[in-house]
Amino acid sequence: MRALLTAALVLVAAPVFAQDAAPKTEKPVCPTTPAMTGEFAHWMHAGPVTATVDAKGAPLLKVGTPLKVTLLDSTRVTYKRARATQPTTPVYSGTLSLKIDTAGQYGIAAGAGVWIDVEKDGKTLSSNKHGHGPDCSGVRKIVEFALEPGTYTVHLVDNKEPTITVMAVSR
Repeated sequence: MRALLTAALVLVAAPVFAQDAAPKTEKPVCPTTPAMTGEFAHWMHAGPVTATVDAKGAPLLKVGTPLKVTLLDSTRVTYKRARATQPTTPVYSGTLSLKIDTAGQYGIAAGAGVWIDVEKDGKTLSSNKHGHGPDCSGVRKIVEFALEPGTYTVHLVDNKEPTITVMAVSR
């Protein structure tokens, strides 16, 4: 009986010990000011612009140059994507333009979980990859598109804050 009780206790306790031995995936401790390198080396030096309600007069998002974008109340902004439901809290949106000189894979990086649409000649393009920036960088998401030379419209849709840092990068 004692052997059976001991065996039962070992079996019950084993998962507890195994959980303690498992590696923990904690978020890294980030410095107050991130040390940015590579394609995001200039992320912390974003210049200020104000987005527009549509493509007319939209500020230019240059590849490799971050922008600190002031967005507008989403009810004022024109874009094609229909909402499934109306937001329950205030959200902010805006439009930028993007000029591409060389065909390739480009990412639109954002410092928040904003929805990013890219249009060319009135048609919304399909993204082909989604990801996030380096740990502790402030780059919350990167949405990638295969782009040909030309001018594109970039819609930043339903951000929770009235400002956001964005940057186009060549992948």
